[in-house]
Amino acid sequence: MKKTFNIKALALAGALAGSAAILPCQPADAADFMDLDLENTPIVFGLGVGMVPDYVGSDDYIMGAAPFFRYTFKGQERYVQLIANELTVNILDDDMFRFGPLANYRFGRDDNVDDPLVSQMEEIDGTLELGAFADIVWTNARDKRQRFIVGAKVYQDVGGESDGFRANLNARYWQPVAKPVDLNFSAGIAYQDDKYSDHYFGVNAENVGTSGLPFFTADGGMNEYYALVGANFYLSKNWLMSVGVRASSIAGDPADSPIVDQRGDSTQWVGGIGVGYIMW
Repeated sequence: MKKTFNIKALALAGALAGSAAILPCQPADAADFMDLDLENTPIVFGLGVGMVPDYVGSDDYIMGAAPFFRYTFKGQERYVQLIANELTVNILDDDMFRFGPLANYRFGRDDNVDDPLVSQMEEIDGTLELGAFADIVWTNARDKRQRFIVGAKVYQDVGGESDGFRANLNARYWQPVAKPVDLNFSAGIAYQDDKYSDHYFGVNAENVGTSGLPFFTADGGMNEYYALVGANFYLSKNWLMSVGVRASSIAGDPADSPIVDQRGDSTQWVGGIGVGYIMW
């Protein structure tokens, strides 16, 4: 597999360590992949770097970097969180339930991808997605680092690129194994509608360009299944580090798309490391 270096945003991770769906050229849900343990800190910010597919379905990989930041309001459960290209705001002051709006910038696919045929297709512009997220959290009262979360996110393209809708369901579990070390495990599924699926995985007269790829219509449905394993290391009172590896399988019509089946691979890998600074 050829590897290139591309400093865009690791969002550029659907997956740093945690639970992400992926978009052509870069992961769409880096917030899932960069699932750092930000919850037990008042203010934390940092940077992650990692390896991601050149586009969703590619068997070429690039390196990326992405920032993360979380501010939790004093004495509350409400927070504002930015991970790579996704901003979420929890508006509920509740130990168990979270809910709020999200905004995500989905990167496009340009002619710089490594595959010589996919690079000849018409470019896909980046776009803004708006939506919402919801989590149910079960926390060990004696050790808040041990917790289980079931969550969902919905996204609607409002930037006029695909006009499509997508969603994902996920489950995440954290288990302390030593005073400075937590392990985390995540799994999830992703859905996208017909507009979204065909825009990013279809091949037609409007986007085939000079690639010569066969025409293909990609219907919507469940399009990805993924799992992740990671670890969080508390290096000191003010510093933390997280590492993780995410494996996913493209499913449904997208898996049969020529850009995946003929030019890439339906099995996708993402791996990364992040370092954060905690302000108490």
